[in-house]
Amino acid sequence: MIGAETATATAEIERKFLVRDTGIVAGLTGTPLVQGYFGGLEGWTLRLRTAGDRAWLTLKSAQSGMTRQEIESPVPFEQASRLLAGLPPDQLISKIRYRLPVEGSALAWEIDRFLERHHGLWLAEIELPRTDYPVAMPAWLGPEVTGDPRYHNAALAASPGGAAPQPAPPELLALARQLLDGATRGRDIHAGAA
Repeated sequence: MIGAETATATAEIERKFLVRDTGIVAGLTGTPLVQGYFGGLEGWTLRLRTAGDRAWLTLKSAQSGMTRQEIESPVPFEQASRLLAGLPPDQLISKIRYRLPVEGSALAWEIDRFLERHHGLWLAEIELPRTDYPVAMPAWLGPEVTGDPRYHNAALAASPGGAAPQPAPPELLALARQLLDGATRGRDIHAGAA
C-alpha cells in the first residue's frame, strides 16, 4: 500500500523478496515514490514519502523480521516536499512501485524498481493478514530477504560512507511525537502541519 487515507497504527506483516524476472511488470503503470529517512525516535524510524501530490509520515519499529509496528498519517504535500528537499541525496530513495493483484484473493504484490544510486535493485513485498497465511510463490520471485536488514528501505537510504543520518528537524519531530503519543494513548493520531 502506498499510503493510508487516514492516520493508522497497525502491525505490518510483510514478506519481502528479490525479483528474478522483472518482465512481470511489463504493461503495468507504476507510481513514482520518493522516500526520505531521518534519524530515529525512541526506537522508531522516521520516513516521509511522496507519491504524486500526496505525502505521508510513517514511523516504523526498528526490529527485523516479518512483523513490524507501523504508524502512518497523511501530511501536507508542501511540507513534506520542503523537508525532503533539505535532506542530502544519500538519505533519499527514489523508486517506481507496481501493484500486481494476487488472483483469487484480496492480496497484492508490490514490486519496487529502485532508481538512481540503487538502480538495478528490484524488490517485491506482500502484506499478509497473519504470519502463517499461505501464499503461492510465483516463479518470477527470487530469494526471500524478509529477515535481512540490508533490504529495509531505511538501510538502503543510509549513507554509503556510514555517516549518521541527518536528524529530523524540530517540526518533523513534533509531528512524529504527536503520532506516537496518539497511537500509544489510543487517541486521534492525525499529524497536522506544525
